[in-house]
Amino acid sequence: MSPKEAIARFISTGDGDFEALALALFDWQRRQNPMLEALVEREPEHWWQIPAVPVELFKDIDFACFDLKKPHTVFHTSGTTVGRPGRHHSLDTELYDLGAPIQLRRRISGLPRRIVSLCPPAGGHSSLGHMLALFGTVEGYFDAAGGVSSEVWSALQKPCFLATTAFALDALFGQAGHAILRPESLVMVTGGFKGRRVRLDAPELYREIGRRLGNPRVVGEYGMTELSSQLWTDPVPAGELPGAFVAPPWMRVYTVDPTTGAALSEGEVGQLRFVDLANYWSVLAIETMDIGRVEPDPQGDRVWLHGRLQGAEVRGCSLSVEELLGRFSETE
Repeated sequence: MSPKEAIARFISTGDGDFEALALALFDWQRRQNPMLEALVEREPEHWWQIPAVPVELFKDIDFACFDLKKPHTVFHTSGTTVGRPGRHHSLDTELYDLGAPIQLRRRISGLPRRIVSLCPPAGGHSSLGHMLALFGTVEGYFDAAGGVSSEVWSALQKPCFLATTAFALDALFGQAGHAILRPESLVMVTGGFKGRRVRLDAPELYREIGRRLGNPRVVGEYGMTELSSQLWTDPVPAGELPGAFVAPPWMRVYTVDPTTGAALSEGEVGQLRFVDLANYWSVLAIETMDIGRVEPDPQGDRVWLHGRLQGAEVRGCSLSVEELLGRFSETE
């Protein structure tokens, strides 16, 4: 059985050992991509010792364990904060496509068949749009100019799964309109505001769901272009803030000190790192710019977000492009 087949079985059935799969995948990835070899300061013996690639490097370096000349999928970050996108290359999306629906069904029951989306569509470079297309037929009301179509209010008069970014939901509530969705409907909110000007802060945005959309269930989704798996909160009634994000069993999450990169104890607030077995074709360990705390759980690590790092120079092992390229040249 190939490493990819073993991971697919683990995602589908839970049959296998996470640490063994993670170490084997990293060993394969570093042999396919010498850039990863340059990150190794000591041989990892446990999954949390696998070198984590900072997400900022995806803006300048193409991490891939295959020949980029081959036809493949490229997801882009929005680039809203710095004006240039990060890029995540995958020779195929088979593990992504396998895991995303499984994780959704694990967290949410009674998902409406109609998907009304205020997110970028599938078929381009949006990993979010790609994910939603895996769940069913999507009715898109995304406005690439930064707003949402006013026609969405008529679509919200029937039960649905409303998928939206926080920024798009704020834009929707800036329009006149009202819906009376019942608890069989679901509102998924993903992403933060990333420094963009908005009318409502996060608590007020969630309260406004109860005022403007009736009484649907509400969930938060946490995903990143640089990851192939997603975390979901448990559903809450409209008007309430969702709680912890729950990772799938094929992902592990831990925190490190932002200034030293040293791993922190369970429950300590720090910079978040993710180890995602579905990131087969790129790098399985990612260091984010998010701050949070983690409660390990065999059924899925629970993650509470506490905001984002302030200042680009505040980082633990987050190498600059020049530092990584320097290490890479030393290993050649």
